[in-house]
Amino acid sequence: MQVTALVAEMQETLAIIHNTLAALDSSFHDEKLDKLEKKRRDAIQALSSAFSAESELLDRRRRAERDMITELRRKEDEEREGKRREEDEKLAVRDREEDVARDGKLEGDINEIEQEIDKLMSQVEGEAHVATVEGRDKLKELQERRRVSYPLDRKPPILR
Repeated sequence: MQVTALVAEMQETLAIIHNTLAALDSSFHDEKLDKLEKKRRDAIQALSSAFSAESELLDRRRRAERDMITELRRKEDEEREGKRREEDEKLAVRDREEDVARDGKLEGDINEIEQEIDKLMSQVEGEAHVATVEGRDKLKELQERRRVSYPLDRKPPILR
């Protein structure tokens, strides 16, 4: 019995060794680790995909906001430029009106001076005409006196 008991004990010990070795088999843990690794990769991939999608959405939103601001600024620039053109046109109209008024005043002043000078010139011409007529009349009178005083055959004392 002893050999049989030893064989049975040996078989039992081999079974325990086999079970222990089977329990030491890392394939079970390897599977668990592989599943956890896959879960981590999938979670990171999902996060990365969500982040990328969110980034694209955020980029589109930011681009739309920038485009809106750019358009708003362009409209503001156009309005400001329009107001400047209006102001420039108002200034140009005012300047033209001032120039027209100044030109009119100049013409009026010139006409006034010309009329005044023409009147004075007419007066002077009249005076000159009167002086000329009076001078002729006086010369005629003197010539008549000379004829009476110095007949043609007699020369005046100055001419002798």
